[in-house]
Amino acid sequence: MVDMYAGGGTLSAIGEKFGVTRERVRQILAKQGAVTAEDARRVRREARADELFEAVRRFLDEYREVLTEMAASGVPRTEVEARFRLLIPAVPAAIVREGLSQAGILFDVDVQEFKFSEAVIESAVWFALARELDLAVAPATAVRQLDVAAATELTEVLQAEGLDPDVVANILLSVEAAKAYAAANLGVGLSAQRYNAQRSKILIELGFQSRQGSAPWPPTSQTVMKRLGAGAWADALIGIGLTPDKRGRQRGLLVFNETQYTQAVSGFLDFASRTGQPQSFEMYGKWVDQEERAGRHWPAPASVRLRFGNWMNAKRSAAAVDSESTKGRRLARNAAASEAAIALHQAQSEIDELFGQLATSSAVESRPIIDSFIRTHAQEFEFRRRGWLRAAVEADPTAVSRRLNDVKLPAKQRALLEANPPNISGVLTDMYIDRLANPRDAGGWLRPGAQAELDAIPDETVLRYNVLREIRNFMVHNSSEARERLRSRLDELAEIDPRFELKQHLSSRVLIMWLQGFDARRLRLIVDCVPAIWRAMVVAETIADN
Repeated sequence: MVDMYAGGGTLSAIGEKFGVTRERVRQILAKQGAVTAEDARRVRREARADELFEAVRRFLDEYREVLTEMAASGVPRTEVEARFRLLIPAVPAAIVREGLSQAGILFDVDVQEFKFSEAVIESAVWFALARELDLAVAPATAVRQLDVAAATELTEVLQAEGLDPDVVANILLSVEAAKAYAAANLGVGLSAQRYNAQRSKILIELGFQSRQGSAPWPPTSQTVMKRLGAGAWADALIGIGLTPDKRGRQRGLLVFNETQYTQAVSGFLDFASRTGQPQSFEMYGKWVDQEERAGRHWPAPASVRLRFGNWMNAKRSAAAVDSESTKGRRLARNAAASEAAIALHQAQSEIDELFGQLATSSAVESRPIIDSFIRTHAQEFEFRRRGWLRAAVEADPTAVSRRLNDVKLPAKQRALLEANPPNISGVLTDMYIDRLANPRDAGGWLRPGAQAELDAIPDETVLRYNVLREIRNFMVHNSSEARERLRSRLDELAEIDPRFELKQHLSSRVLIMWLQGFDARRLRLIVDCVPAIWRAMVVAETIADN
């Protein structure tokens, strides 16, 4: 017994081997006095460390090349971990995380990618432009044209960084000065290089730091490109209302032209639809290999990602090009339905994994797990919902005319939709869709039968989703405004479900402990609203398809 205990064996394992109880083993060892409990624990820790080291070594031997390729193509680390979790669940998440840490591979961390809203990111470009042109502020003009919602979001971010109200006000005035200047002077633009130069000066003057793991405002040019331009600076400027530099070739067009890129994605989506294969980025790579063996050449997956910025944009582009024909409409519908079904499956799988983790974690260990999950759960829903609505609109040839028949349609949107061809993407921006905060609200784009399915989402599900969004916002911003909004949403939900009544002072720590209460049933009810909403969206898409 002494030798087994000294070698790291547990009291239970030793008792089972010798046919005695755990307590009897402890008594015998105590009488012998040869090995302390701390010595035994140290041996077990070392043994577990050796096992982890060996498991990580085997993991890297098998997947190092794949990890390197994904990092080089811009796949962020969080997505890499998610792919292994979904496709190779036999590899424990701890092994994947430790392997990524030990591999020495630099992934696109995307610290800022979802920290700031699009309005806050746009304001950064306008502020940099005002600095570049040395524009004088005009308070009277700013008061007349100020976008209060966007200005409030930026103010919250800057106040969280510790800036004085006067400094924040001057930034807001500069933003409005740049907007007014661009409106009065056509052709105004700002290169990514000049933006970066101004950003560096701003960070120094405001006393911020930009380092790995830190994400101060203004965001990097890479974040601007990803969030506002699907990976392209020129597209980001156009979306804001500025003029990009016309010099230089379009991205990703050395071997294949733009039409061939779209044809490749369209051809793959058609293949996936006919064969029942998932319309995923990974499956596209396998299709390209298959086509290559047949003598047909298409852009590589990494080239497609570079050309379109991300896989969702690639699918959306292919669907938009084909939307004139019946085939194109069918492909777009399949893409939308597939997106909703995949999103439903992924949301439910992630929830199941969350509660599996919580079941084996202590209360203290569970808190960062819950914090991280809620942030990504709400964020992922918003991101996928944008793609779903865009694909649904592209699939419906009557959507534009239905919106144009709405007498309340804003003039700017009407002008975009009356263009030839209609500029649907100019209307369905990320900001526009995100402002349709109620999951029932599709902005009038869906057919009546499809909209009826969203309208049938229960009030309690909507209220829980509202709470989920405000919890995410509170965890991200931790401002007094975010606290009050969350408190208001909780009070609304508590009126129909007393389990959600929170009488304590609201803080991040209190909130997570409160969610953990009642065996985490509150947490379960809140996060389950997302798959419930996706189920309604799957049915809505099916009705629209028919």
